[in-house]
Amino acid sequence: MSQNQDQNAYKTFSDNLRVVFKSFGETCSLFLLRIGFSPNAVTLIGCAGHIFVAYLLATGQFTWGGILLVFFAVTDFFDGTMSRLQTDGKGTKFGAVLDSTTDRYAEFFIFGGMIYYYASHGNLLMVMVSYLAVSGAILVSYTRAKGEIEGLNMKLGVMSRLERYLFMVPCFIFNIPQIAMWGILLGSHFTAIQRMVYMYKRLGDKRKSG
Repeated sequence: MSQNQDQNAYKTFSDNLRVVFKSFGETCSLFLLRIGFSPNAVTLIGCAGHIFVAYLLATGQFTWGGILLVFFAVTDFFDGTMSRLQTDGKGTKFGAVLDSTTDRYAEFFIFGGMIYYYASHGNLLMVMVSYLAVSGAILVSYTRAKGEIEGLNMKLGVMSRLERYLFMVPCFIFNIPQIAMWGILLGSHFTAIQRMVYMYKRLGDKRKSG
C-alpha cells in the first residue's frame, strides 16, 4: 500500500460525524466568530469547563457532570471549524497544538475527578480501573502521534477520543460511572494495541536512519 493509499485507508467515526454535522458546525462556528470569539478562546473555554465537570464527578454528581460534559465537549468540534474558516481551510499550527494539548488536559481532569471520587469512598479497585483507563487514553493518543511521525494514517481503532466521550456521557447521565471506566480501560488499551499491530505490519523492523 502506498503512502497516499494509506492516508485514505481509514476514516474514524469522528471524521464521518464531522461530515454529517458539517453544516451545523459551520453555522455555529460563524456565529461564534461574529460575536468576537477566537478559535483559541473557544478551545480554552472548553478545557476550563472540564474542570467544573471534574468537580461534579468528584462529588458524585454524575448526571449533571454528564450533561455539562456534552456542552463543553462540543467546543472541540467548533474550535477547529472556526480556525479553518479563518484560514481558508488550513488552520494554524499553534491552534492544532493547543487543541491537542487541551484535549489531553480535559481528559486528565475528568479521570482525575473519578479517581478522587473513588478514593474518597475507599474503592481502591475503581481507583485502579480509572487510573488504567486514563493511561489507555494517553496511549491511544501516543501511538497515533508516533505512527503519524512515520507518515502513517493512524485513524483506526475502536475507541478514539470521540468514542470515549460517547461512551462516558450516557454512563454518567444514567449514574453508572463504573461501566464508563471499565469500558474505557478495555477499549482504549485494545485500540492502542490495534495501532501497535498496524504499525508493526506497516513498518516491521525497519531500521531508524541516522
